[in-house]
Amino acid sequence: MAKFPTQTMLATATFAAILLGVHLILPARGFVPASLRPMVEFRTDRASFKPVIAIPVPTEIAALAVPSPDAPGWTAASAAGLTQKTEFLFDQAGSLDHFYAALRDLASGRRERPVRIVHYGDSPTTADLITADAREMLQERFGDGGPGFVLVAKPWAWYGHRGVDVSGTGWKIATAVGSMREGIYGLGGAMFTGQAGAATTIHLAGDDSTMVEVEYLQQAGGGDLDVSANGTVVGRVSTAGEARKNGAASVALPAGTKVVQLRVSGGPVEVFGVAFGNGTGGLTYDSIGLNGASTTVMSRAFDPEEWSEALQHRDPDLVIINYGTNESGFPGYVDKLYEGELRRAIARVRAALPEASILVMSPMDRGAKGDGDAITTMPAIPKIVAIQRRVAAELGCGFFDTYDAMGGDGTMAAWYNRQPRMVAADLIHPSPQGARIVARLLTGQLLVGYERYLHRPAAGQMAMAGKMRPDGMAENGAASAAEKSKGAH
Repeated sequence: MAKFPTQTMLATATFAAILLGVHLILPARGFVPASLRPMVEFRTDRASFKPVIAIPVPTEIAALAVPSPDAPGWTAASAAGLTQKTEFLFDQAGSLDHFYAALRDLASGRRERPVRIVHYGDSPTTADLITADAREMLQERFGDGGPGFVLVAKPWAWYGHRGVDVSGTGWKIATAVGSMREGIYGLGGAMFTGQAGAATTIHLAGDDSTMVEVEYLQQAGGGDLDVSANGTVVGRVSTAGEARKNGAASVALPAGTKVVQLRVSGGPVEVFGVAFGNGTGGLTYDSIGLNGASTTVMSRAFDPEEWSEALQHRDPDLVIINYGTNESGFPGYVDKLYEGELRRAIARVRAALPEASILVMSPMDRGAKGDGDAITTMPAIPKIVAIQRRVAAELGCGFFDTYDAMGGDGTMAAWYNRQPRMVAADLIHPSPQGARIVARLLTGQLLVGYERYLHRPAAGQMAMAGKMRPDGMAENGAASAAEKSKGAH
């Protein structure tokens, strides 16, 4: 079978500099210039306990709106039959019901553990673009469950996770990108091997993390990792064991921890990453971005048994598969091989997590310059989107049409010519402003789906059993999980 050329030149030096600058300059919560207002806001009106959701410009997406459950004429039937141009999330078979039910149970107080989202993607996800804003918006609505999963060093200079700054020394790094042979890479697609002295320092923007879980490869002769919080050793993780398999160990963090350090005290140690939690329920959103990656990372590079164990251990309620941009540069591959790889990737996730919801998220528009520097959409992009939508429906997955939601054909030309520009000069990677718009679109559509789910008769009965309002707030006056989380911060 012909091989897909996974080693691409999409991540240019210019883009690297842009993203590195973004992480050094932008505040933790990012910014949106005035030219992009009105902005999307996801908050709860304290007086009425109603969700307040405003959807943004550009004007071509301004029609996106979530009707209030208390608006005149709002019924379960009308919720199921909305005809506005809001149909960018497709879930005819209820594929996302597991995720929506988890959100409902969290909001009603029936669920104490976090709702988890794991988002696999390529270079924008590597830099936590789109995913960081989506995380912020969903955590504002459902509560902040903590930073979630992060790698222990930067495989690429622009790797990032908003609110978490990671630096590592002494690690040998291997990633799943470019590998056409199955390997062990844990949840995050990377393996970090260190001898005595290898170390990682993690600065946390927040000070509410109460636990860090170290995810590693257990093996005979495995070494130890010392875990420090604010300069004091608080635990030791041994990676030794008879069987070579995935391992995980949790270490409690004292109140107010802002700096966590891992140091190999006896090698060798092989680590996949760490996951932070705060014990308040809420929602976590893991951005698993591998630079230059394609769907083949999921379909070919991960060892299926080991990856399945990693997925099961993380136990997400929603897995997002967000590839296609890198594939679009190879139209022959898209025509002949892409669909098979997508089906194989979905099948692997489904086998590992039969109950979890899966959402296929299409790539954004991708521009190419032609005669006279005219910018047009690359022809393979709409082909990929069409394949993804059809395959998602056939395999029982949700599908979010990023390409159509952001404007469809020619969007990158409009975004590049806008001031300030919303896409980099490579006509692939969004600026922070562009990324925030895509995050709003995704999050807004998920909340549309969630509201519809709550107004189905069966879901409504469950909501009443939990004494929950249709907006996800508790009717008995008790704070929801989201409100408890906010109060704890």
